[in-house]
Parts: sequence; C-alpha cells; structure tokens
Amino acid sequence: MPDMEITCAECGNPFPFTEREQEYYQERNLTHPKRCKPCRDARRSNFGGPKGAGGERERFEITCDQCGKTDTVPFKPSSGRPVLCGECFGASRAAQPRT
Repeated sequence: MPDMEITCAECGNPFPFTEREQEYYQERNLTHPKRCKPCRDARRSNFGGPKGAGGERERFEITCDQCGKTDTVPFKPSSGRPVLCGECFGASRAAQPRT
C-alpha cells in the first residue's frame, strides 16, 4: 500500500496519508480522513472533542414560535419546524409528564 495524497475537504490543501496511517485506519475499519491534521484538530477543538476541550459551539438566532422573543439556540433550525426560546422550551419540558 503506497502513500497517498488526499485533498482536504476543509481547506483544499493536499496532505499525505502514509502507508502506516492507512494500515491503522484499515485495522479499525475506518474510512480515510477527509481533512488534514490542522483542520481535524481545529474542528475537534470547536465541536466534537471531550467536554471543555474546545471553544464555544456555534449558535443560531431564532424568533420563538410561542412568545415571539428573539433568542439563540445551539443548532441550525429546520425550516417548517417550530423553535422555542430557552424559557418556553423549559416551560414545555416541565409541563410534560415523565415516563
């Protein structure tokens, strides 16, 4: 298995995927990386790393469908689906019976 050169999906720069790395990925049934190491590290520190390891999660501004107040949420709202502010969301959760 010779070394490969892969183009990073994030920054567009080519990066090496060594024979040793290919073996590691293959042994663990992983697909080859789509991002170079600097982009993977940056992405991990911003999102999916261990708790407390990264920066703030991106937030999206919304208008609450229940009270009309402007707020931010930690997910990108889907069109056609109602989105509640933190206060209304908390109230609706408290009103639901636990099972």
